[in-house]
Amino acid sequence: MQTQKSGIERRRYIRLSTVFPVEFEVISLDDKEVLCEFHQAFTRDVSEGGMCLEINNLKDDLAEKLNRKSAKLRLQINMPFSSKPIEAIAEAAWIKKTKEHHPNKYLLGVYYEKISEKERRGIVGHARFLTLRPLFVGAAILLLVVAVAVTRVELIKKEALRKETEKKLALIESERTKLAQAMEELKVSKGGLESKIIAFEREKADLEDKLAAAKSEAMSKPEEIARLESELAKANQKTDALNLELGKVADSRKELEAQLKVLEEIKASKPVKVTLAAGGIIVGKVILETADSVRVEIPTGVITLRRELITSMATPSEEEIAELARERIRLELRAKEVEKQRDIERRKAEERGKAEKVIAKKIPGEPDQLVPRKIADRGVVIRENRIYADGSLFYIKGVAYGISAPGLPPGADGCFSKIPLSVFENDFRMMKGAGINTIRTYEPFPDALLDLAEKYDLKIIEQVVYPSAYTDYSSEVELKALKRMATEAVKKHKNRKCILMWSIWNDAPFCYDEPGNPVPRYGFDTVNKFMKEIYLAVKAVDKGHPVTAANILKVKGYDLGFDFLDVIGCNAYIGGHGFNWRGHDEAVKSVKEMKAISRKYKKPVIITETGYSTFVKKDTQDKALNTQIKSAEDDLAGIVIFEWTDEWWKGGNPSVQDKHIEEYWGILTWDRKPKAGFETVSKLFNSIPTDSLGYSPLAAN
Repeated sequence: MQTQKSGIERRRYIRLSTVFPVEFEVISLDDKEVLCEFHQAFTRDVSEGGMCLEINNLKDDLAEKLNRKSAKLRLQINMPFSSKPIEAIAEAAWIKKTKEHHPNKYLLGVYYEKISEKERRGIVGHARFLTLRPLFVGAAILLLVVAVAVTRVELIKKEALRKETEKKLALIESERTKLAQAMEELKVSKGGLESKIIAFEREKADLEDKLAAAKSEAMSKPEEIARLESELAKANQKTDALNLELGKVADSRKELEAQLKVLEEIKASKPVKVTLAAGGIIVGKVILETADSVRVEIPTGVITLRRELITSMATPSEEEIAELARERIRLELRAKEVEKQRDIERRKAEERGKAEKVIAKKIPGEPDQLVPRKIADRGVVIRENRIYADGSLFYIKGVAYGISAPGLPPGADGCFSKIPLSVFENDFRMMKGAGINTIRTYEPFPDALLDLAEKYDLKIIEQVVYPSAYTDYSSEVELKALKRMATEAVKKHKNRKCILMWSIWNDAPFCYDEPGNPVPRYGFDTVNKFMKEIYLAVKAVDKGHPVTAANILKVKGYDLGFDFLDVIGCNAYIGGHGFNWRGHDEAVKSVKEMKAISRKYKKPVIITETGYSTFVKKDTQDKALNTQIKSAEDDLAGIVIFEWTDEWWKGGNPSVQDKHIEEYWGILTWDRKPKAGFETVSKLFNSIPTDSLGYSPLAAN
């Protein structure tokens, strides 16, 4: 590929053994018009001035424009070493179609028109590293051979250490003998105490007989009875004291037996006293030695010490070994006490949970179930087709939320930095006031928005990846790239308090997109397995949050993921979609279908999108939302209203609200003026408790 626009072409490219994803837009030559939304490509090779890309499903007319040099590309290059995509403007040097039938495939050579010099050098440097990696592997093998030779030397050293260990064992044997003597003395002491207790028991019995005889004699003096009672009380006190002392002896015996057991373990190991160069002494047992380091087990765990940090290694004294044993016993006793306290807390929590259980509404065809409003488990938990958050039943009262503004490209990368944070804070404050408790996103949120969600106690269903109709479901390369995108987003946000669950696709099986439903093309099992691999990758890095996704019902492949997702999501515009609005009966019918899915798969089902576009009829949104929310009932796990504000970028010119149904779904206008639908959502959501068990939305007015 060319490194400059003119002159003789001199190709000095680097063939890659591994690829990385590149996203691109086709734009006009003046950079003012976007000719297509982002496509995904993968690198084949790179050079000083550009790269070769492999592209699936590129429209032929766009390919022709690139070939004629009547368009150029805006690139987002996802390099492993970069925390964010590298941006570049590039022109096509050549283009070649390598696969005709759907999905088609192109190879495209591009040269950079605009790119950071530092990032360009980084790309080339990374490619060169990949080509040199076999040399690094060879060097590692050579180092391994050297390590084997060094190990032989270490074996000679260990033979010398073996003799030193025999001396240490002799010291331990001496300590064991002392402990055995102490136990024998305790045994004698215990025998003496038991004899004293028997004698006192006899004396006490005699006193009780005398007291009974004195009380039976009518002529006995009261002072005699008082004296006998006093002596009997003293005898009881002495007996109690002796029993207490006997108990202490038994405890001491157990402690000595435990210490003796620990010493026997140390006897079979290799005790060592390590003096550190920086000062300080560590006493423990060696569990592994190498040429570079020593691993030492101490009572609180295992530490690795590099050789250069060690001044000397010697045999511990008898007292140091004994103290090592005592410290381990103390830690074990402390751990048992902590576990005992946890058991007490668990039992208390279980008792509280039992006290708060109530009968759920009867599910047709199933017996009544006990569904608790509170559970002991924290975090986000799925139980009995319900969602629990922080120990409480959680009914999702949600809204779909996109980051956009008129005249700007949508999404966090496109316009977030250009919108004042106060706009988002006002949104979240209004949501809280409207009874909304959950935000559904369509991309990973910036950290600043997660901070606001936690400030206003709002939960987040975060979209972390986007397989689509354009995805090649037979490609291991694309699967690997999607798994990486998903897991990177999850790792970044999994410890945030506001995260409720992750979403890993939207609108499956993607019938609305130009390539159409992928299930007939690839087969259900292939697509489902591909999706499951993404799910498993997310669960491997975060087992603490459920994973959901949004599907379209009543089409071929509508049940993608139902067998493995933790929560099933349905983009179901109950009652009708837009111009096809049919009302209450149709809404109830759709909800019954989703309840049947919940029973069949024994999982919570949520409506991940429903709503009404005011483009169809301005005065109908409030009535439609009233029907949709009331029809949902709490047999489902929640409902998400689509959407918070109108989004102007969907129909054409992002600077103008086009006459297009997709630009009018908001319950607020773009400048945050409430529509009639906002008032309905606020009224109904504020009447529904978050732990909505037993709530009857049809009764809400």
